[in-house]
This record gives sequence, structure tokens and C-alpha cells, in this order.
Amino acid sequence: MADAAPEVKQEECKCEPGAPKWVVTFGDMMSLLLCFFVLLLSFSTTDIIKYRKVVGSLKDAFGIAETTPSHMMPSGEKIIPQQIELPKTFAALVSVRAKASRLVKSDSQVEMESGADWVRIKVDGDALFDSGSFTIKQGAGPLLDQIGDLINDFEGTVMIEGHTDNDTPQDTRFDQVSYLGNYELGAMRSIAVLGYLMSQKQVAKDKLVPVTFGEMKPRETNDLTAGKAKNRRVEFEFRADSRDDNDGLNGEIIRPQR
Repeated sequence: MADAAPEVKQEECKCEPGAPKWVVTFGDMMSLLLCFFVLLLSFSTTDIIKYRKVVGSLKDAFGIAETTPSHMMPSGEKIIPQQIELPKTFAALVSVRAKASRLVKSDSQVEMESGADWVRIKVDGDALFDSGSFTIKQGAGPLLDQIGDLINDFEGTVMIEGHTDNDTPQDTRFDQVSYLGNYELGAMRSIAVLGYLMSQKQVAKDKLVPVTFGEMKPRETNDLTAGKAKNRRVEFEFRADSRDDNDGLNGEIIRPQR
């Protein structure tokens, strides 16, 4: 009887745990290639003629109206000089913000706040008017002159807001019913400032919008004397006007059918 063949022992696999080393290298290479082609795409330019042909084909196929791109993203070296260009009103806001900051540092009765498309200058009401009065003080001229210079250099709209505390004006010219007297006082103060800027600084009337809030927007509590002093104020809001920067946009007027 023939001897049985000896059993062949299989060697145990000595594989390292995890993915093979070549997979990591391959993945890194693919990632670099992807980044390379993304960069190439970002440097490419948009062919407007081809774009219009493609849109025209879509129009023929689906019956849609042909459109043209209103804003083309410049590419490569053109993106810096052409794309980063602020509208004139926004550029003017940067100048107003810088000048207003210097004004705040030189006058303790002036504060400033700013946002993406607005700058607000707050002037203590006691710096411009006596209590319960809407006649501008004689010493308030230099401060209003500086603000008038800012407005003359600005291209947008400036709102002049009159704010008061909650004390009822004692002047009999104002309505004594509830808060209406403070509304009237705030309105007369904003109009007085508007008149000064127009007569003394030749500010264009269409750039100024007088507004009154009376006691409705207090900064601090009216229960304290210091809080009332903070609430009596005149605010100038410089807001970017986008109408001049969008002349190319076609609006639509919808009228009711008769």
C-alpha cells in the first residue's frame, strides 16, 4: 500500500492591517491631479459667443427666451482689476466712515456706528438744542459744518432723525396729547438741522430726508437723568443708494386691470 502524500502546510499570511501602502500614494496623486485641473478651470475664460450659441440652442429646443450674462466673472489676471470694484456709493461710505471716526475722536458728544451699507453718526441733542427747543444753538455751527462736509462728499441718501426723551414739551406750540408733542419736537429739530445744512452748507435737498421718532426709540431708560440725556439726540444715517449703480436693470411696473 502506497504511502499517503505528506500534507503541505500553508504559510500564514503576514499582511499588515489596513490599506496597502500603494493605495495611499495613489490617493495623494489623484487629489493633486484634481486640484491641478480645478486650477486650470479657474484660469479659463468664458467665451461669450459660445455661451450665446448654447443658450440659443436651448431656446430652440425648449422654447425659452434667449438671455445674456449680465455679469461675467473675469478670470486669471483680470479678476483683480475688474471684479473688485465697489459701486461709487459704497466707496463713498468708506470715506465717510474714516472721516466720521476722526470726528468722534475730536468731539465727545458724537458717536458712530456702521454696517455693510450704512454709517450712522449720533449727536447729543443737548449739543444742538436747548431743552424743549428746536432752535439750533449758536455754538453748534462748527459741528454741523463738519457733518455737512461729509454729506456733500457723499453720493447717497442721508436721513436726519430727531429723537427725544419722554418728557412732554412745555411749549404750547406742541400737541400736549400723549406722545404727539415729542413727535412734533423731533420733527422740528430734524427740519431745523436740514434747513441749516441747506442754507449754510448748500447741501442738495434731495439728499436729505428728515425723520422723527420722538420718544419711540430710546437708547437708555428714561427713568434716569443720564438716560434721558442719551435719548435726546439727532442721528445722521448715510445709506448707500443703489439706484445709480443699477441703471442697466430693467424694472417692471404692474398696474391693476380695469
